Amino acid sequence: MKKIHDTLKTVNDNSLAYIYNYSPNNKYNLIWFGGLNSDMHGTKAEAISEYAGLNNYNFCRFDYSGHGLSSGCFEDFNISDWLNDSINILDNICNGQQIFIGSSMGGWISLLLALKRKERVSGLVLIAPAVDMTEILMWNNFSDKEKNMIRKKGYVEIFSNDYPPYKITKNLIDDGRKYLLMNQQISLDCPVNIIHGMKDEAVPWGLSIELSKKISSNSITKSFIKDGDHGLSRPTDLDHIFFSVEQIIKKI
Repeated sequence: MKKIHDTLKTVNDNSLAYIYNYSPNNKYNLIWFGGLNSDMHGTKAEAISEYAGLNNYNFCRFDYSGHGLSSGCFEDFNISDWLNDSINILDNICNGQQIFIGSSMGGWISLLLALKRKERVSGLVLIAPAVDMTEILMWNNFSDKEKNMIRKKGYVEIFSNDYPPYKITKNLIDDGRKYLLMNQQISLDCPVNIIHGMKDEAVPWGLSIELSKKISSNSITKSFIKDGDHGLSRPTDLDHIFFSVEQIIKKI
């Protein structure tokens, strides 16, 4: 049975669904940032919630606007909105310094948030981080026909085996260009652990190698799972994630 969620009202009158398992007696805090079109009840989020409970860690997870149980229609939002959602959750719900755990797009969002709230982040675990995805993984891979469709209609429809059809909007692409990180140094000094499957067909694992070169921290660990896909949701993959969290905890 799914845990009962709470909601946070934002300044633009959206309702963000979240679950925050917290005890003042717990020393360490984890916050989960999911991927595009995912929600806080996905396999990894549920597994990390159970892991956090067993280890007496505080854990927060939430749905971005237009995702899961939060309000709004997916195609009406962009990176700015989802970053602001993350800021709202961190500032208004979570207590103390946090270990950010970001999956796919959530890896990009968690890096952007860490840059804005350096005093609140004690470490990052990035799982197949889709940094700059609107440009590197979307726009640059669209055909001329798809690009023209976005310019004329304002969106292109994406069909996937994993999700119902959804729209990638011109708004999402244009807005994403304000947050590109791979063309600059990423000034973060906290420990960063990156995990990536080498059979990932959504986010090339080479992107994680390039990302690690951009982050200024002297404490960066990269783990590549040779038979791992983008989801990294098998028990052995989850163990890698838990181990990465433990590595961060030992460094803080």
